[in-house]
Amino acid sequence: MIKPQYFALLAIIGMGGLSGCVTQEFVAGSDELVQERTVNKKEAAMARLKLALEYLKNGNTAQAKLNLERAEKLDDSLDGIYSSYAYFYQTVGEEELADKAYRKALDDFPNNFNTRNNYGAFLCDNRRYEEAEAQFVKAIESPLNTQTANSYENAGLCALRDQKWQRAKSHLSAVLRYESIRARSILGLAKADLELGLLDEAAQQLRNYRRIYSQTSESLWLAIQVEQKRGSVDIAKQLGRILLQKYPNSAATKAYLAKEF
Repeated sequence: MIKPQYFALLAIIGMGGLSGCVTQEFVAGSDELVQERTVNKKEAAMARLKLALEYLKNGNTAQAKLNLERAEKLDDSLDGIYSSYAYFYQTVGEEELADKAYRKALDDFPNNFNTRNNYGAFLCDNRRYEEAEAQFVKAIESPLNTQTANSYENAGLCALRDQKWQRAKSHLSAVLRYESIRARSILGLAKADLELGLLDEAAQQLRNYRRIYSQTSESLWLAIQVEQKRGSVDIAKQLGRILLQKYPNSAATKAYLAKEF
């Protein structure tokens, strides 16, 4: 079974090297202020955002929020302020505030495909599938998108969660036209083909997967279902024994046992 997840792009802000100095800059890892000789609010805001995300990564939500607020006060027009707020609110479970922050970020910077990918992932997590699809499509269509395969993959894996098999097939096929060795897209496409009754195509995707990667519990479970639907019961049972032996505690094994193949 393909796990109900996808990879949201967490490249919230593009942090290059910070040149120059700022007034009242901080000492990394503390909240002490140091007087500097040059004023550059945009760089100061970017530095605060970077620190906020580091704090968030390390689980220090209080310091993360403090630095987000200071970044906003320094330069609230900076692309990354409100998408970072959205990520913060997601992390602390404030879904309504996260949604509001995403919409604010996209109102200000509608061409930021990273923000659209992240918002789409957020919407998909909250089972707002059609809204998520709309965000992914806008990201895909953005002429600035340099990571189109990621957008297609997010859209395809979200469609799998929504059991929109044909939509998933379309998106994941597009991923593989860009990057033919993406493991989750290959398995996702096999799942979509299986559900659509395209058993030969599903089997081909699984062969493609095995040429590149070792068998996993997910790939074995998909192969079992394909062979079962093909009527190859002995092959399905043989694969089932391998699944039970190698992955006795996996979700795929539980699904296999529940089917009583």
